[in-house]
Amino acid sequence: MPTSFHEFKGTILCLAIATIGGLIASYLFLPLPYLLGSMAVAMAAAMLKFPIARPTNLFVIPMRVLLGVLIGSAVTPAFFENTSSILGTAILVPFYVIGTGLFGIYYYRKVAKFPLDQAFFCALPGGLLIMTTLADENNMDIKRISLAHALRITFVVISLPLLARIFLDIDTVDISNVSGRLFTMDIKDLALLLGAGIVGYYVAGILKLPAGHVIGPLFASAILHLSGITTAKPPQEFINAAQIILGASIGARFINESLSIVKTAILLAAGHVAVMLSVSILLAYALHVLYGMGMMVGVMSFAPGGLPENSLIAFGLGLDVGFIASVQVVRLLFISLLTPFFYLRIKHLLH
Repeated sequence: MPTSFHEFKGTILCLAIATIGGLIASYLFLPLPYLLGSMAVAMAAAMLKFPIARPTNLFVIPMRVLLGVLIGSAVTPAFFENTSSILGTAILVPFYVIGTGLFGIYYYRKVAKFPLDQAFFCALPGGLLIMTTLADENNMDIKRISLAHALRITFVVISLPLLARIFLDIDTVDISNVSGRLFTMDIKDLALLLGAGIVGYYVAGILKLPAGHVIGPLFASAILHLSGITTAKPPQEFINAAQIILGASIGARFINESLSIVKTAILLAAGHVAVMLSVSILLAYALHVLYGMGMMVGVMSFAPGGLPENSLIAFGLGLDVGFIASVQVVRLLFISLLTPFFYLRIKHLLH
């Protein structure tokens, strides 16, 4: 049989298992059930050698586009009231990235004993796709790097609901009612959101924007919502499906990983994420004291997770998603644009 057919069957099995995990987590009223439930079950299936395959771009990219449109829908005209706060927070992003990045390089060099170039790409809190792509372009073995970033995102997704209990006294992250149901939505609104996703996706591709699958549709959707053309969000059914597919995609990254390697990587990632989240909390506290910003808004603005996952959690907590996503986009752009420059300095040190 063709390899592609085996992969397709593996992908379908992975998504089926992930869906079951999401439904069980929802039934048990766990926080962020469709994302965390699908991720946990897919990860377990991968480690137990189930014949699953990681969902291909055919499944994942449309879901990233969908979440970009969803995040953009949070950028309403009230967004302009926060521009000074956003700029004041975004100014701290380079200091956060450079500070945690330098610590991460030292950490992966001294604790994990990684070569300097691998430590560099493991350390920076950029998007998983961005960091693995940049590493691959520099002809590096991306296995360790992709595992480090997959675990970073996993730990952040798990940690943020726990921090919400501390700072917001909220027991769960509920995004079951972020939007309306598919069959109650106006056809015109659906068409506008679909158009924003398609146009944003292709424009981002032309401009070669980092994380363009999300950021392009985000900007296109934000324009629609800022202009008042629509106030609609993508249907809830689609949002739930996006969580399951992205959770499956993260969990399935552990396919073919040996248990001993994963155990070591988990310990390393846990230590690294603990330090990065601690810095996020310190920065959030400084912003809280100086400007009265909510602690959880500050923490999530700097939290080193993925943009789609962080934004979903922000929606579930009822926070200012437009504010948080804006600062997160600055982080991704800063890392994407300057990583090649910094890597040249690293290569110079290697020779």
